[in-house]
Amino acid sequence: MNEEKQAIRERALKFREELQPHPDLADEAAKNFFQTVSTSPDQKIAVYFPLGHELDTMPLVEEYWRRGNVCLLPVFGKDDRHMKFAKWEKGTKLFPQTFEIPMPEHPEFHDPDILVVPVVAFDQKGNRVGFGKGYYDATLKALREKADILAVGYAYAEQAVLMKLPTEEHDEKLDMVVTPQRVFDFRP
Repeated sequence: MNEEKQAIRERALKFREELQPHPDLADEAAKNFFQTVSTSPDQKIAVYFPLGHELDTMPLVEEYWRRGNVCLLPVFGKDDRHMKFAKWEKGTKLFPQTFEIPMPEHPEFHDPDILVVPVVAFDQKGNRVGFGKGYYDATLKALREKADILAVGYAYAEQAVLMKLPTEEHDEKLDMVVTPQRVFDFRP
């Protein structure tokens, strides 16, 4: 693993933990998301279940459920870096899986059309630092080989860095990052 990237990850996580975000920020991010990302009722949206100091995705989920879209949660593979995505309906019983991340008890798997990605740090070119396990990069690469997919980072604006982040061969760029304050669109 890239030592410079690991040092950035550690500093960014510490910084994110020290943020005192207002609860309305999750609603503001969702508002920016829906103003920027157009979705049709048949599209499936994969979100992360917010843990710790991650930007809360529940306002997104609630609005997608209201619209009738299928929401998906990641299910982590034990032997490889590829995630599957399980249908998540309102009231579905969840239980902890790998990394204590909740998943539906009886998963029904689907490929997403839109992938909402957790972010530790991001730069102005769409490069992202995550938790360093490579799950999102490997999964995004595999999904992009099969179909068009929109990869949307979801973060606080303070997680943006001005310098170009170090990248490795396996890293996948984000198409955009949505924050409570603005949207960073990296598509050509």
